Amino acid sequence: MLEYKIENQKYQKLADEFLASSNILAVLKKYGDVEFSGAYPAKLMMHGDVDIKVARDKVFSQEEIFNIFKDIYFNAEFKSYFIMGDWNDPRLGNEFPNGRYIGLKTKIDNETWKFDIWFVSKVEMERLEKEKPPIANIRLSSGQRETILKFKKHRKDKRLKMTGQQIYDLVLQGAKYIKELESLN
Repeated sequence: MLEYKIENQKYQKLADEFLASSNILAVLKKYGDVEFSGAYPAKLMMHGDVDIKVARDKVFSQEEIFNIFKDIYFNAEFKSYFIMGDWNDPRLGNEFPNGRYIGLKTKIDNETWKFDIWFVSKVEMERLEKEKPPIANIRLSSGQRETILKFKKHRKDKRLKMTGQQIYDLVLQGAKYIKELESLN
């Protein structure tokens, strides 16, 4: 089996085990519908990064985020906690959802893992899925899956600065070769 496939399976297994043993999902489910996005639900992991959205009808207030943050701090098992307050990043609504953010880090298998949690309204969740369907919802060919994993492995090994979404978009446009990936950098 190819190295990047083995690495992907390792990360999927570690993520599954951590999510099953930590209390994070139980905490988050108290505040809305929990949905994974990105590489984890698509089974395209090449490093420790899990993206989660918590959605409900009403927009989350900053005060509610502080209370959720406190709940996570006291009831889930993480080493580092980050809360994004008043964030005027121009990427909100485009690259990032319009919502509130909590970032968490922990060590899993001697590697730092990052958990990005976005708290959004259901209207925002629907807008996001309509504008850019989640990679887990796209029917990929086995060749596309392999290319994505190969590209992600190359990005990791070469420390290239690009997002997983950029890789997905490139492969969905037909890219197959590393030189096409490197043209993004």
